[in-house]
Amino acid sequence: MDTFRKVLNQLLGGICSLLLAVMVCVACWQVISRYIVGVPSTATEELLRFSLVWLSMLGMAYVAGKNQHISLTILVDKVSPAVRRWWMIVLQLTFAAFSIWVLIIGGLKISSISMLQISPALGIPMGKIYYALPVAGLLIILYSVMNIVDLLKATSSAADTDTVMENQHD
Repeated sequence: MDTFRKVLNQLLGGICSLLLAVMVCVACWQVISRYIVGVPSTATEELLRFSLVWLSMLGMAYVAGKNQHISLTILVDKVSPAVRRWWMIVLQLTFAAFSIWVLIIGGLKISSISMLQISPALGIPMGKIYYALPVAGLLIILYSVMNIVDLLKATSSAADTDTVMENQHD
C-alpha cells in the first residue's frame, strides 16, 4: 500500500504542479496580450478560473492524503498514543463522510444541473468543470482508507503509534 500511496502522491503532486505552471504561463500571456500586444485574450481569464477550481480541489485531496491539513492538535498532543490513534481514525472517517456527502453527492448534483450551461469563452460544459468536486472526493476517500489502514496496522505501543502520527503530520 505504501507503493500505491507514493505513486498516487507523485501523480497528484505532478498534476498540481503542472496545472500551476500552466496557470502561470496563461496569466503571463494574459498580461502580454493585454498590455504589450494590445489585444486582450478572451479565454485566458476563464481558463485561469477553471484551472484554479481543479487545482484547489486536487490540492485539497493531496494535502488530506499527506495529513498536512490544518488541524488543532493542542488537546490531542496531551493524550495517550492509543487515544490519539483512535482520534485520528475518527478524523479520517469524518473526512470520508464529508467527501461522500458534500464533494461526491453534491458535486455530481451540481455537475448534472450545470452540464447544459456552456462557458462563454471556452465553449465547454460547466458540468465538466464541477467534476473536480467528485474527483477530489473520491481521492480523499481513498486516502482516508489508506490512512485508517495505516493507523490500524500500528501496534498499541507508544513508539509505533508515535511514528505513524509523526509520519502523518510531516
